[in-house]
Amino acid sequence: MGFRDAARDALDILRRSRGVREAVEGVVPSLQRPTVLNEGPQPEGVQGARDLMERLRDAQTSLVAAFDPQGKVGYGSLAKTSAFGELVRLAPALQRIRPEDLPTNADRNAFFINLYNVLAIHGVVAFAIRTSVMERPAFFSVATYRVGGVVLSLNQIENGLLRRNAGHPATKRPTLSADSPAHAFAPSRVDPRIHAALVCASASCPPIRFYDPEKLDAQLTLASENFVNADVRVDGSARPKGVIRLSAIFRYYAADWGGRPGIERFLLAHADEPLKSELAAAFRIGLPMVHDRYDWSLNGVR
Repeated sequence: MGFRDAARDALDILRRSRGVREAVEGVVPSLQRPTVLNEGPQPEGVQGARDLMERLRDAQTSLVAAFDPQGKVGYGSLAKTSAFGELVRLAPALQRIRPEDLPTNADRNAFFINLYNVLAIHGVVAFAIRTSVMERPAFFSVATYRVGGVVLSLNQIENGLLRRNAGHPATKRPTLSADSPAHAFAPSRVDPRIHAALVCASASCPPIRFYDPEKLDAQLTLASENFVNADVRVDGSARPKGVIRLSAIFRYYAADWGGRPGIERFLLAHADEPLKSELAAAFRIGLPMVHDRYDWSLNGVR
């Protein structure tokens, strides 16, 4: 990420902050005080980790069903639903989850994708977000759940676990310390398709869905196809030869795909016609990639 891109991203974020205090908190890590959103009483009637995960799955499925077909969220009404109430009731039991309860990569990826998406929703409600999560630029560091005895922020779930402690796109620094017990929850490899599934409560995010470990490969492939076909285009109007326009996510996490060669393979593998042929022709002549500005507006409905 070049300096110009980084500066533009920072301005896009800071101009949405509620005030000076929130803006300073966003850039000074020592001022960030995580809010653990699942510190309530342990729910009654939960019989072990498997039962908990089945109950969470049912509540998450009901929650997703309450969204509109484009995955947009009516946060005000959602907070009053029984599905959201059940998730809040069950969330303290996440403290009982252990790495051995998630034995496979599919288990871990599906569990933490779903958890990330739910935590983002919970954070919007808990912090009374109105127009953008960047009203509080430290949102991704201060909205947290306690899972298996460790406190995990959205940043740590994404960059520490699902991306196996790859550097944060903005700072390039790992989000988990080398000796953090959270590493035990990480999958054994990074699947870049997670970026088509993680929903950060913003307009530029993909639509929210529920992910099932038994169906995860097909679900992530479908999510990737939807993401590519909705957000990627070849723009022949740009001079002199045109450009390939795509989501800023491909800039933030380019290393997860293996740089431009990996991104090209990913796009061709998931694009439908005629986009696939247009991309193949654009790659042959080396058209540059231009990334859209990330829209941090809340992915909510009015």
